[in-house]
Amino acid sequence: MQDGLQPGGEAQQGLDGYEQMVDSFAEQAKTFWRSWGPAGEPMVQGIEAWSQMQRGYLQWLRQTVKAGGGAAQRTRPASGMPPLLPGLTFKPWPGAGDSEGGGWDR
Repeated sequence: MQDGLQPGGEAQQGLDGYEQMVDSFAEQAKTFWRSWGPAGEPMVQGIEAWSQMQRGYLQWLRQTVKAGGGAAQRTRPASGMPPLLPGLTFKPWPGAGDSEGGGWDR
């Protein structure tokens, strides 16, 4: 840990850097899509929605860091929702089975 940083300071520094990256990307991408004229406006709106979601996530992360970042807070967001994608594994997909509509060509 660097000298002069408070506990959680490295996390805060990382979040600040990520926020700068999100803001920079969003502004540059919106500028690019605005150059397309009206055809690019749906992309501009999508980028704005994405950046708002990222800011909301950053706010939640900052609250977690301020609260101490305990294990319970890392696994369950303040909203009370269960962890995202429980049971997610990175095992290879077994392929389509009968429960997924497979077998129609047999």
